[in-house]
Amino acid sequence: MRVALLFICFFCTGMTLAATEPTYNHLQVQLVMLDKAKDVVALAANPIIIDAVKAHNKLKIPLALIKQRDSQWLASPANSAFKLSLQRNRIGVLLKSTVLRNRAIYSEAFVTDNQGANVGAYPVTTDYWQGDEEKFAIAFNGGRGQLLITPVSFDKSTFTFAAQVAAPVVNDKGETIGVLFVGIKLSYAQIR
Repeated sequence: MRVALLFICFFCTGMTLAATEPTYNHLQVQLVMLDKAKDVVALAANPIIIDAVKAHNKLKIPLALIKQRDSQWLASPANSAFKLSLQRNRIGVLLKSTVLRNRAIYSEAFVTDNQGANVGAYPVTTDYWQGDEEKFAIAFNGGRGQLLITPVSFDKSTFTFAAQVAAPVVNDKGETIGVLFVGIKLSYAQIR
């Protein structure tokens, strides 16, 4: 499997991402995020994740339906049946156990299909469809996949400062079929 590495280096610019952002050593955080990216790539290669994404892609859900689900997602409470189903399916259980076992490190984990629709997530994501977001487009890379580490920002869904590591989910032919996103907490990176 060949995966290109793309690291958006806003850490180096000295830019502030939010008025309330804590101060931190940008180089130290970069190094920790790069180190944790290896774990995310390994998780993306888990057969449970690969099989779930393959099965979801076989459904060939029309983009109009994905957008409709996204609208319903945004309008529904966190404990809606559909949102809970993505935490309770096989991939959701794997992601939940991974996040909870590593709660000092990870703020969230979610997997998308080849269109950016959520396949599994823990905890509930802000929206269902990631396909309209730049981070998905970069990581999916038109089916060629590349690793992406976003700048640290405040995540409204988890109420934490975190960077997201996005790793391609790749099938046995080397094709990118989806993307795994894992939030790495700034608080973890600061103590490493």
